[in-house]
Amino acid sequence: MKPRFFLPLCSAIAVCWGMIAPIAPARAAGEVTAADLQAAARSLGFLENLRRDGPLLIGVVYASNSADARGEAAQAAERLGAIPGPNGSPIRTTLIAVDALNQTSERLDAVFLMPGASSAGAPLAEVVRRRRFVSISTDPACVDQRCCVLMVRTRSGVEIVLQTALADAVGARFSTVFMMMVKRQ
Repeated sequence: MKPRFFLPLCSAIAVCWGMIAPIAPARAAGEVTAADLQAAARSLGFLENLRRDGPLLIGVVYASNSADARGEAAQAAERLGAIPGPNGSPIRTTLIAVDALNQTSERLDAVFLMPGASSAGAPLAEVVRRRRFVSISTDPACVDQRCCVLMVRTRSGVEIVLQTALADAVGARFSTVFMMMVKRQ
């Protein structure tokens, strides 16, 4: 890299990181906080092939085997819908049980996997790949199960893990600056 490009690149990284970093830390290990959702929405802004001509539709996917999961997903969906999307576009959300994700007929721009949704394992990963969903979660298990493209959480700072093989499989292309800020698996 030539020296004259180094400083502008560092400045661009600092600006982009400044858009994500001021987010407050989460409170409980399994809780999806407003800060987590804000970091996830901001991360979508770095997705180069994201549709930008209207509201974004994000499916909030929850484990159907948990009694509280739908209520927690509804709360997360409400919070996510209040956050402006990339370029100020509105975010619309829809609740989807993990076992109904394959049957949804809506054109989803992304899916947010609630904690516990990745317990479906290989079947969920296959649906994400086949339907080419950009999947995001705060749950580290989703990375282990290879069913989320991005794991984004705000514990002590912002942690972003990109599952590169899944990102390639679903066709998710992120900006170079973003790729420099994330941990890859």
